[in-house]
Amino acid sequence: MRSWIASALVAALSISAFADAVLMKSGERYIGEVTEEGDSLRVKNTAFPDGVLVKKADVKVVYPKAEAMIERLEKSLQAAMAKYDEGKKAADPNPIMKAAMELLFDPELEAAEASEIYPAEKKKFDELTTRIHELRKMCRDGQRMDPPPVPADPPKPDPAKKPDPAKKPDPAKKPDPVKPDPVKPDPVKPDPKPSGPPGDPATILETIRTGGPNELSGTLAGLDIPKEERLATPMMERLKTEADPQAKAALKDALGKYPGYIVVRSAENILKSKGVTDSFRCDCIDILSTKKEDKAVSMVADMAFASEMRTTRDYARGPLAAFGNLCLKPMNRYVHNTDAKTRIEAADFVASLNTPEAYGLLASCLLIGTSKELMSAAAIDVPMRDHVCDLMVKGGDKACPALVASLSNGNLRKWACFCLCKISGEGYAESDLKSWSAWWKRRAADSSGK
Repeated sequence: MRSWIASALVAALSISAFADAVLMKSGERYIGEVTEEGDSLRVKNTAFPDGVLVKKADVKVVYPKAEAMIERLEKSLQAAMAKYDEGKKAADPNPIMKAAMELLFDPELEAAEASEIYPAEKKKFDELTTRIHELRKMCRDGQRMDPPPVPADPPKPDPAKKPDPAKKPDPAKKPDPVKPDPVKPDPVKPDPKPSGPPGDPATILETIRTGGPNELSGTLAGLDIPKEERLATPMMERLKTEADPQAKAALKDALGKYPGYIVVRSAENILKSKGVTDSFRCDCIDILSTKKEDKAVSMVADMAFASEMRTTRDYARGPLAAFGNLCLKPMNRYVHNTDAKTRIEAADFVASLNTPEAYGLLASCLLIGTSKELMSAAAIDVPMRDHVCDLMVKGGDKACPALVASLSNGNLRKWACFCLCKISGEGYAESDLKSWSAWWKRRAADSSGK
């Protein structure tokens, strides 16, 4: 990687102690005091006073502490400003201005990453990002559309030809009056577009931000997307405001090629920002639905059950169901949500998956007690428990493994037995685990044809 921040991993692993941020390949981050221990790093902070041990092989990059990053970004800005000042004095400013823009490419992406990694210093990194944007605009405006004038050699007289003698004007004929040429307005010049060699980082970034649909599609098609992970956030920012179908399709296709943790990281903060539309949320759902990481599934679950807009909630539930059992972990918090309507909708959704594992999640609601006791113990009430009983009975054989297992729990066995009696037509006691187990064994064998 060309960035100083990317090379920090190699340097950091040889340092005995430093207070940095460790980014894992899985997308997790640990910020604190880091020490090297063989093939691992130990990160100590308030959450892990004794330190959490992570393998170097699982570490993606070690970021310098916030103060060091701010200092380096300031130096990069000063270097780019010096290039800009040099370009203003040059006869042909274009190559120098482009070089200044090139110096701003990495710092802009690094400032955006640092703003997320170090929230306490977010304001400082955001101010640096604004200054970078302003300087890039100055560099664009400082470029010339027409080539610099080349001084021409003065014309040389032809020695073989003598000049004609001056002719006297005919006194009888008056010269025609000289008519001034009509004034023509100067042609309107288009705003300069960043131009550079193929693969020029500044040009690529500017195309992602402002390029037309065809230009954007061509640029993204030519990139090795997984290796250009720092472009994910600019792509996501463009997608947030993009209305053109072709441009949106190109951006979604490119973002879908990134690993899940990169998509999650680039979408997470933008989804929390102002001005997010339902259309953008649905675009994020489309991209996240192709990822199997826990965080990606969790984000889709949040949009399916916590979004303020019904349109988003309805749209997200199809992709969420397509995750199958992977969505059960985040769905547990909605089955046990403090809002009664959310609980019921979540329970219905989980039951619709119709897997033994899904009914296993619902079985945790078969508690004995009053609504007050149930709310204190599991954030449910009696109506919710009764609704889950109905869902378990409707689940039939798919729910039986979870119900038989629940007979071993004194807090669950009463209602688990109630559901089993409804499904089976048998009347075994709730404490008769042996009879219920034998019944289920026979039932499962009959169902499989054995």
